[in-house]
Amino acid sequence: MNKPVGLSIAGIDTGNGAGSETDVKTFESRGVHGVLAPTAITAQNTRGIFGIIPVDPLFLSKEIEIIFQDFEVKITKIGMVYNSHQFKVIEDKVSSNIVVDPVIHAKDGTQLINDLDDYKRIILKKATVLTPNAIEASFLSRMNISSLEDALHACKKIRDEFGIEYVIVKGGHISSDYSFDVLCNGKEVVKAGYPRLNVKDTHGTGSVFSTVIAAEIAKGKSVENAFFEARRVLQDAILHGLNIGKGIGPIDPLVSLEKKSFKFSVIEEMIKFGDFIEGLQRFWTLIPEVQSNFAHSIPPQYVDGINDIATYRGRISKSWNNKVKVGFPAVFGNPTHTARMLLSIINFKENANSLINLRFDENILKIFKDIGYETIEINREKEPQRGEGKTMQWIIQYIKENYGRVPQIIFDRGMKGKEAMIRFWTSDIEEMMDSLKLVCNNI
Repeated sequence: MNKPVGLSIAGIDTGNGAGSETDVKTFESRGVHGVLAPTAITAQNTRGIFGIIPVDPLFLSKEIEIIFQDFEVKITKIGMVYNSHQFKVIEDKVSSNIVVDPVIHAKDGTQLINDLDDYKRIILKKATVLTPNAIEASFLSRMNISSLEDALHACKKIRDEFGIEYVIVKGGHISSDYSFDVLCNGKEVVKAGYPRLNVKDTHGTGSVFSTVIAAEIAKGKSVENAFFEARRVLQDAILHGLNIGKGIGPIDPLVSLEKKSFKFSVIEEMIKFGDFIEGLQRFWTLIPEVQSNFAHSIPPQYVDGINDIATYRGRISKSWNNKVKVGFPAVFGNPTHTARMLLSIINFKENANSLINLRFDENILKIFKDIGYETIEINREKEPQRGEGKTMQWIIQYIKENYGRVPQIIFDRGMKGKEAMIRFWTSDIEEMMDSLKLVCNNI
C-alpha cells in the first residue's frame, strides 16, 4: 500500500492536543503517512504552556533534509515556527505545496512565533494555503474582525498583500449562532458554516483543521473540497472533544475514523440479528400487522443524529407459512419509527443502542414483566397535533418529563387508525436477542 506522505513542521505539545504529534495522528486518520520535523519542545498540558525549548536551526535543517532524502513528501504543513533562524531554514529547504497555520499565540496567550515581521516576509510568502483564525487574521490584515463581512475583507486583503493563492479565515472567534469559515482563491469566496458548539474542549482546532486540508490535498483533492471536508471533520472533532485534563482539553481528530469503525460493527451485528430472528422459533407471533423493524446505533455517546442509527431497508415481516423475513440490507439514516424512537431515547441520555417494535398482546407484556422488565403505558389519545414524524419524540419526552426515566418496555393500546404496539429497547444487542428468545419460548 503506497500512502501519500505529509510532513509536519511544528512544535511538540507534550499534552498531545496540538503540534506535530497531533498533526501526525490527523494525517494518519485521513490515510496519509505523517512524518515530522519538530521546531520546539514545549512543556505543556491542558492548562497552558510552561516552557519552550526551540530546536537548533542546524538540527531543524538536518531533520527536514533527512525527511526529503527518503520520502516523496506530497504536502508540508507548517505550524509553530519559533524564530527567524528557523524561518530561513524552511525558506531554503521547503519549496512548494505548503499549508500554513499561523499559530502566533497559544490559547493561554503564550507567544509561539517570534520575529513576526520576518515571519510575514518569509513564511507567509511561501504558503499555498493559509488558515488564520479571526484573531490571527486581524493581526495579519491590521483590521478589527468582528463579523463575517470583516472576515471576507480581511481574507481578500491578506491574500493580495502576501500573494497567497488560498486564504481561509476561520470564524470560531467571531460571535454568532453559526461559525462561518471563508475561503478566498482570487476567483470567488467560498463559505462553510456550522452551528456554533458551546463546549469546553477546543484545544487543537487549528492544528486539526489545517492538517486535514493538507491531507486531502496530498490525496489529490482540490483546496475547495479539502476545505469542506476539513470543516466537517472539525465539527465532529469538537463535538466529541476529549474530556481529559483539568483545563481546555483537546478535540478528537480520530472521531470520524472511530465512527466509521463503529458503523461497520453495527452492520455486522444487524446481519447477525436478522439471521437470528429469521431462525427463531415463534418469532412470527411477535410481528404486528404493520410489521416490525429493528434500530441499532453506534455507541450512544457518539450518536449525533439519525445518520448514526441503522435499520433494515425493508421491514421484518411474516409469510403465509409463518416464516420470518428480514428486509435486508441494513442502512443508516432511514427515518423509521424505530430509528426516531431510539434517537429520542439516546437524546434523553439513556444508554440505549437497540430497539424493536412488537405486536401488543397482554401475554407478551406479562412475559417481559416476568423476565424483570419495567413497563409503562402511553395513552396515544393525549398526543398533541405535532405533525408527521413527531410521535416517537413526543412519547419519550412525555415519559421522561412525567416519570424521570425511560423504562425498557413502552406500550400503547392504539387509537383510531393506529395499531397497539410494544416497543422494547436495550443497551446491548445480546440482551435484546436473549430476551426475545425467552419471550418466544414462553409465548
